[in-house]
Amino acid sequence: MAGSERCGPGCEARRAAAWAVSESEPESEPEPLGPRAAAAAATGSRSAEGPAGRPRRRRVPGEAAARRRERERRKEQQALEKRRRREEAAAWRLLRPERCLRLMEVCADPGLLKDPGSDAWVKILSSLDCKYSFEPQAIPCSITWRRNMPNTLSSPDGPMVKTEEEKEVLVLVEPEDFLKRLFSLTQSFVNAPSASQPDLNQVLPLAGLEGSSTKTYSLAVVGLDAYRRRNQEQGRQQALSPGKQRPSSQPGPELSMTQEEILEALVVLQLWGNMEVLFLDTWQEFGQHVSALTKAIAKRPYKRQLESQELPFCAAGAWASGVRVEKDGTGLWQVWKRQIQQFNRVSPATAAAIAEAYPSPSLLLQAYQECSTEDEKRLLLSDIPVKSDISGKDRRVGPDLSRRIYLFMVSTDPDLVLDLST
Repeated sequence: MAGSERCGPGCEARRAAAWAVSESEPESEPEPLGPRAAAAAATGSRSAEGPAGRPRRRRVPGEAAARRRERERRKEQQALEKRRRREEAAAWRLLRPERCLRLMEVCADPGLLKDPGSDAWVKILSSLDCKYSFEPQAIPCSITWRRNMPNTLSSPDGPMVKTEEEKEVLVLVEPEDFLKRLFSLTQSFVNAPSASQPDLNQVLPLAGLEGSSTKTYSLAVVGLDAYRRRNQEQGRQQALSPGKQRPSSQPGPELSMTQEEILEALVVLQLWGNMEVLFLDTWQEFGQHVSALTKAIAKRPYKRQLESQELPFCAAGAWASGVRVEKDGTGLWQVWKRQIQQFNRVSPATAAAIAEAYPSPSLLLQAYQECSTEDEKRLLLSDIPVKSDISGKDRRVGPDLSRRIYLFMVSTDPDLVLDLST
C-alpha cells in the first residue's frame, strides 16, 4: 500500500520488546532544585509557622514605630543622665578648696568704712581670691556672704548663675555702744525673775528682721580694752581736779562694769542667743578674721560632701593606701603589714619583717599563747632581724615595738596608751 509503512513479523517482535523494556524501568526522578530555589521553597513552606513549629505572631500595625520611639526615648534618657553626671562633676570641681573661694562674694555695709583705720581690713579683703562689694545691709555695719554657683542644670533661658545667701552674719559694734547694750542686758536679767528668758534684743535688735531665725550672728568689737583704759584715765584725771569743768559727754554707768560682769553677759549671749562675741585690738585683726571666716564658709559644701560619703578612708586604690583582697585571700598579708606599719615610728622594712615571721594575726596570737611568762610575750618580737637598704646593717625590732604590738593584740582597754613617748 503506497505511502504506508510496511512491517513484517520481525518488526512486530522488535516493537513488543521495546514496550516490555519501558514498562520494566523505573520512572525518572525530578530534576533537583538549586540552592536559592530550595531556600525559597523552604521559606514558603514555613511562612505560616514560626520557630519550633509555632504559628507566627501577626504584627500589630504601628508596633515597629512604637519600638523605635522606645529606643529613642531610652537613648535620650541615657544622654541626659550622662550630661547630669558631667555637670555634677563640674560643679564638684568648682567646690574644691583651690577653687571654691572664687564663688564667694563678701557683702559689707558702707558704714564699715567710716573709721580711718578701716583701710587695713579692706586691703586684706582685696587680697582674697573672691569678689567683694559695699552695699547697705539689714543691720548697720554688718557683713554677709553670698555664693554665686553656675546654674548648669537650668534651662538655656534660665539664669546662668544661682546666688545663695549664707547664714553667717558678722556685725561690727563700737566699744561704747557695745558696753551700753551689754549693761542693759545685765540689768534686764538681774531685775527679771530667774525663770524668764533675758531680752537679747537689747544687744542686737533682730525682731523686725525677716529671716533672722535662720541666720547665725556673731559680734566683733574692735578696741574695747583701749576704750576702757582711756575712759578710766579720764575719770581719774577728773577726780584729781574737781574744780575743772567736766565735758558734756559724761561717762555712763556701763564703764563701771567689771570683767566678771562682762564675761557673765557673754555667757548669756552664748547660751540663750547662740551669739558669739569676738574682741579684737586692731583693724588688721578684724581683716584677718573676715578672711578666715570667708575661707571657712567657702569650703563648707566640699567638707559636707566628703562627710556624706560612706567610709571615704577605706576606699580601694593605691591613692588611698588601700590593698585589694581577692576571694582566694590574696592581699591579706599586705593588709597585715599595713596594719603593723600604722604604729608610730615603724618603717615598711620593720613591718615586713614582722609580717614575714608571723604572716597573720592568728599565728601571732598562737605564738603568744605558747609563751610561758608575761615578759616572754612582751619580748617575743624584739629579736626579729630587720634588713635596712639604706645603711646595709641588720638591726632588730626592739623591745619597745614588741611591747606595743603585744598590748595592742591582747589588751581589752580601749583607753590604753600604747606609745609611752607621746
